[in-house]
Amino acid sequence: MSTTQSKQPQVVRSTVADTWHWMWPDMLMRILPMTAVPFIYIVVLHLPLAFLGLTLHDIPQQVIEGLVIGILMAAFATAYRMYVVGPWFRWPTVSDHLLQSFFYLFINGPVEELFFRGFLLAAVTQWTGWLGWGWLVSTAAYTLYHRLGKWSWRSVGGVGLAGLVFSLVYLLQPDPRCLLAVIIVHGFTTSGFLSWGDEVLYRRWQRKQRAS
Repeated sequence: MSTTQSKQPQVVRSTVADTWHWMWPDMLMRILPMTAVPFIYIVVLHLPLAFLGLTLHDIPQQVIEGLVIGILMAAFATAYRMYVVGPWFRWPTVSDHLLQSFFYLFINGPVEELFFRGFLLAAVTQWTGWLGWGWLVSTAAYTLYHRLGKWSWRSVGGVGLAGLVFSLVYLLQPDPRCLLAVIIVHGFTTSGFLSWGDEVLYRRWQRKQRAS
């Protein structure tokens, strides 16, 4: 994908073709396995869907909590991207924004929460008998696995902070827990960091260009 620094006079836009170039192999190599493993686990051990946080209760409350916290986390992710990670950005076209937002909100967010909070947290807790180990292992794994994508340590630090919030949103619920609220929060956070943040950085760059 093309990137540009905020001080450069020309901005190369990211298109649907650019995003699809990395998205389809990502879905094959990461999204599909991370979706399959939790379901294979509960089928083999004859566990209910509720073990993975796949329950349907308090839906209006879950949606409201997800949206409120998600909007705040999207703003945090954008600010973290701008002031901690650095001024580099790519400016997606409108159609590319829509594609990326759909992916982060409806595919990436649900799958990562299903795997890390729904499956890994519950499985480690089941194996060790202590929720603390489940929280620690799932949060650490979620944070550090982003290094596999060659994310910078500054970016990984932001992921770690977001992971703490995701865990709290999930764990502070009464049993049986539901993944819906944390999925919404996750989707908004990732979109703020990887998609909407680019738009904010572009607008900031544009204002600086006009002022110079």
